[in-house]
Amino acid sequence: MPEQRGYRWKNVGARIKEARQKVGLTQAEVSKLLEVDPHTVWYWESGRMKPSADNLVKLAYQLRVNTDWLLDREVVEDELLKETSVSFTDAVAGLPPEDLESILNFIRFVREQRARKQT
Repeated sequence: MPEQRGYRWKNVGARIKEARQKVGLTQAEVSKLLEVDPHTVWYWESGRMKPSADNLVKLAYQLRVNTDWLLDREVVEDELLKETSVSFTDAVAGLPPEDLESILNFIRFVREQRARKQT
């Protein structure tokens, strides 16, 4: 879906607003913390304007999120790794040591195969 004129940064703005509300700050409070005009925060949240790189870092710090999240970038690898870790832990819970050793051997095998393909 094409972005509406004047609202190019609406996803970023929605993230800023979500994070601001989550930490319990008003737009006015954010503007004071970042030393910007209160209307500037409204422009960011409405998607009419993207924060400068400097203000983006300050926003992330004050709103306790990272800049990738504010920019609506997918952090697929990190999320997949977390999900895999939890699933793996659940899957192997209670298995006997010999089964755990078999699983570790398979992981080693897969890594060796990947290393061979990369050389």
